[in-house]
Amino acid sequence: MVCSTLLVENFTGKWVILLLFYGILLMADSVGSVGRFLAGGKEFLAAAGVETPGTDAEWLMAAVLRRRRGELALHLDDPLSGEQRRRWHGLLEKRAERIPLQHVLGTAPFGDLTLAVDDSVLIPRPETEELIYLLATSPAPRPPRTILDLGTGSGACILALGKAFPEAILAACDCDGAALAVARKNAGACGLGSRVNFVLSDWFDSLAGRWDLIVSNPPYLTEEEWAAAEPEVRRHEPRLALVGGGRDGTACLEKIIGAAEKFLQPSGTLALEMGVEQGEKLKKFAESRGLTRVKILRDLAGRERFLFARRDGD
Repeated sequence: MVCSTLLVENFTGKWVILLLFYGILLMADSVGSVGRFLAGGKEFLAAAGVETPGTDAEWLMAAVLRRRRGELALHLDDPLSGEQRRRWHGLLEKRAERIPLQHVLGTAPFGDLTLAVDDSVLIPRPETEELIYLLATSPAPRPPRTILDLGTGSGACILALGKAFPEAILAACDCDGAALAVARKNAGACGLGSRVNFVLSDWFDSLAGRWDLIVSNPPYLTEEEWAAAEPEVRRHEPRLALVGGGRDGTACLEKIIGAAEKFLQPSGTLALEMGVEQGEKLKKFAESRGLTRVKILRDLAGRERFLFARRDGD
């Protein structure tokens, strides 16, 4: 049986059953080809409750082979070496435990960037990529000269904006030192280590100055949404980066909006990601705090997802 005795001994109950099931799937192929292992891995992850077992198994196999995922079809008949089999089993085991795919791989894509991630930072989401795309392609009179990323986490927003605006002065803050360490690592890997000023700060508390663009993907989930989230989220991503506080999850967003005018340059822009049912309340709140041209924009799925606002020019 391809499934090793070591793996079986490490688990009880359902894990023994799942691992035996995986081994049976592979018994028919004595060679143990990439395609056979891949098919078995997909079935194994599906039985473990993984939402996208086929896609995840392909990413894991691509990591084992050290190839692009799109190249797998060219290697389905190749055999796996003993070392490759051991690595495949290890990665598959972690994903079946509902450790996020990005944590298993150690990286997450974000636009053209590949970012290191761990359980101290939020895994970048496609909606946040949409926010950066909107900012990078906005027909503004001039590009921002200074950019601040509040709650930077992995550094995804500030690094993507740094690539989009190569002349801009960049700053990013986070209240968690471990998250800042990840962001600094990513900045160095992206060639932006010397451009970004990273600051340990709870939102604006330790900051001084004004910026042309302030961007943030702050926590905005409610307690109910957090409780209903997948195990990958609840067990392995930082609650601090997800749950927004207050009855409707808007406490962090309101703190940012309430102080933003003091930190924006004249005609500066505030750009926030938010929850899909928070737009109307936050628009009124932003207007009550002196911000103008407040707009709620939808994501590609048609959901209200982003708030843009300006500080009037002096």
